[in-house]
Amino acid sequence: MPGLLRLAATQWAWICLCWFGMVFVPEVAPLLALLVAGRLHALGVILHDAIHLPWRHKGPGLRLLELLAGFPVATTLEAMRYHHLRHHRDAGLPSDPYRRPPASPWRQFAVWLRVCPILPFWVLRGPFGLLAWRLPPLRTPYARLFLQDRSGKALTHDAEVLACARAEAGQVLFHLAVLGAALRWPSVVGLGYGLPFLLTSGLCAWRLLAEHTPRTVQGRTLRDVLACTSDHGLGWIGQLLTAPLNVGYHVVHHLHPQVSLHHLPRLRDWYLLRYPDLYPSPRRP
Repeated sequence: MPGLLRLAATQWAWICLCWFGMVFVPEVAPLLALLVAGRLHALGVILHDAIHLPWRHKGPGLRLLELLAGFPVATTLEAMRYHHLRHHRDAGLPSDPYRRPPASPWRQFAVWLRVCPILPFWVLRGPFGLLAWRLPPLRTPYARLFLQDRSGKALTHDAEVLACARAEAGQVLFHLAVLGAALRWPSVVGLGYGLPFLLTSGLCAWRLLAEHTPRTVQGRTLRDVLACTSDHGLGWIGQLLTAPLNVGYHVVHHLHPQVSLHHLPRLRDWYLLRYPDLYPSPRRP
């Protein structure tokens, strides 16, 4: 936890530096907004690392990390853990929340366009989740629509869904504060957070399509994992925008989900050295 909190603080330091640049050098504000988007993307990666930790209840450290790295990208620890751990368990199978069928490049582009608003959509998850917390009939639609549940079960009394719905309170309060600030300083909040937030949503959609192949798998074996996952964004553009903090080392992440993001490059090198013919090549730069 201390390492993840330091990493989150580092991203916020870069974001603040970009904000100062927007004020003093407004001519490069659009470029700086893109850089802020990359750091917001990195915050989501940090929260992603946290959900792979073996925690049952959120202590002060996790709550602080959620505030720093989760709410700014419209997610909670509970919501991300719900769909992401199911993705790891069922990667490439019909029950995989991130599963997509094979398609032509043009259809893949259409999929990207459809996934692009993912973060604004998650903002809507907050108020809907709070309603679902108080109104049991909404819990199954909440899980299907916003948590990407594919179980086909009635989830009205599911404890995990209820915990996700209850946790939305923090996100709702965060975005109400953002809304209040936007009403008071519309141009400042719009350029400093609103535009980067939308750009981050597009970057997340790109990453989702880049790190998973459309190949159909039959089980959960090593070869199935290698078939449906892919490395991407291993260069400087990836680290800056599309795959920050080593999240592009996706194959080894699926092979060893609890390995820290810091160690994924060395782990990939280990596999390449010992299994050069088995380990898949990156699908995208």
